[in-house]
Amino acid sequence: MMKRTMGGVLAAAMMMTSAIPAVGAVDVSHLNNTGSSSLSQAASDTLPSLSVAPVAALATVVSYENGDLTVKIADGDELVLHTENAIVMDTQTAAAADLSALKAGESVYVYHDEAVTMSLPAQTTAYAVLTNLTDKHAPASLLTAEAVQKNDDGSVTVTCEGGSLNLTIAKDASVQPFMARNIVTVDDIHVGTRFLAWFDVVAESYPAQAAADRVVIPGQEDSRFLVFKQDGSELTEGRVADGVAMVPVRKVAETLGYKVSWDGKTNTVILKKGETPINIQLGKDRYHAGNDRTGGVSLGAASYEVDGTSWVPAELFGLLGEQIEMRGDALYLGGVPNAFTGEADETNAFNIVCKDKTLDKGRMENGVAMVPLREVGEALGYTVTWDIEKRQAKMNNGKVMTHINIGEDSYIRSVMNGDGTEAPVSFGAAPYFADGKTWVPAKLFELLGEQVEMKGNVLYLD
Repeated sequence: MMKRTMGGVLAAAMMMTSAIPAVGAVDVSHLNNTGSSSLSQAASDTLPSLSVAPVAALATVVSYENGDLTVKIADGDELVLHTENAIVMDTQTAAAADLSALKAGESVYVYHDEAVTMSLPAQTTAYAVLTNLTDKHAPASLLTAEAVQKNDDGSVTVTCEGGSLNLTIAKDASVQPFMARNIVTVDDIHVGTRFLAWFDVVAESYPAQAAADRVVIPGQEDSRFLVFKQDGSELTEGRVADGVAMVPVRKVAETLGYKVSWDGKTNTVILKKGETPINIQLGKDRYHAGNDRTGGVSLGAASYEVDGTSWVPAELFGLLGEQIEMRGDALYLGGVPNAFTGEADETNAFNIVCKDKTLDKGRMENGVAMVPLREVGEALGYTVTWDIEKRQAKMNNGKVMTHINIGEDSYIRSVMNGDGTEAPVSFGAAPYFADGKTWVPAKLFELLGEQVEMKGNVLYLD
């Protein structure tokens, strides 16, 4: 996750439309309720949890009756999909489709809730049903924006799928609403926005890289998520309202080290950390740095007050340079737990020499030597690939193989054409992604049979 300095970044951002992950809420008891269509929802305790990664499956139609679509999924089991609130779309035209027009045996692509009943057949809630599939192109992907970065060329890069996919949407990409006549653009995608995107080519990396030239933004359902401190403790609850992640300002801002004050004359919440104050005028979708109120940046939702608590788009804090990451139904202040958030320096870095070739530096983390997986693996003759859906890296050299899962301190060694898979072992550190690389313990390669030796400040692999 990017970390930016407040001064230059927000000042520049105020001159253009931007979006990056954030959090915020301020307790302002002086205010009258400021208009927002989402006030009642934001205050509700009955909102469903934000579902970032629904289950996707190619399925065959069995029948459709009274809003229930029965399908057979890949393993041959039947599944009843409750489609009352589902997006039903022709994946070729992006137009609304009619479930009653589907014929038995027709292929559809479905996105549904991971919670499935134990009944026969099993039942669950459908988020989307995509019809009119072809072999030429992959169907649209149903995604939720976890972070949004505006690029210099006018495109935006959206982080999705639990941090495993960075999707770049071109400035001139086709962006359209679903079953609505309003005009939408790439700037209408914010943290918390659910959207559909078409892309065929995915670069094998972590996170995976892809480019979309077509996007559909459907109507948004409100939901809730939890906000966690850097130490892993729960801080508060946030709300996704109209596709924008909103957070209570004071709790978030003060946790991140901001001084929070209130200007009753202008109905403005003022955040200050450093020299430049940030002004949040309630009821306005304009956020200002310093005293200039003529410009400002739009974040897709006006700040508002409910029951003495002020709410702002989570993206605001990302613009201020804070490390904010959304994963599933949780927003983390300071990064996802177990993720390396610092940068290698002379105090924790070491040199890597692999087969007499000097590679990029490794880093010590809590006493564990961590190395970049792909660079070291390929230098040792391994093929490294990624399974995007499972967030799993696979590596083999034709003799032995292994796979690692981001966030899991569990490592295996499998002998190809041999004795199978050995019992998993722990090395005291889980794999993580940072600085564009996947990091794993150096001992993983020792497990695979490679010679690994640390001498002074140099790690030798052979």
